[in-house]
Amino acid sequence: MVSKLFIVDYDIPIEVKNRRTFYRRLRIILEAHGLIADKSTQSVWFVDNREIAEAIYALASRYGSAHLYEAVKLM
Repeated sequence: MVSKLFIVDYDIPIEVKNRRTFYRRLRIILEAHGLIADKSTQSVWFVDNREIAEAIYALASRYGSAHLYEAVKLM
């Protein structure tokens, strides 16, 4: 079965003034979609929902650099 995955990678520089705000807002996005994540500085997300991926991408773009990819899981 072939399924789409969306990959968001981002870099939020340490010196960004509101870095904590970014992680709080990220947690809000994840919880709104029923996703639970440990506190982590992981800067890559793999999700099967485009809406979530775009929300994470938009948020990360406001605080640093971000990229959004569409991938196809083959196996």
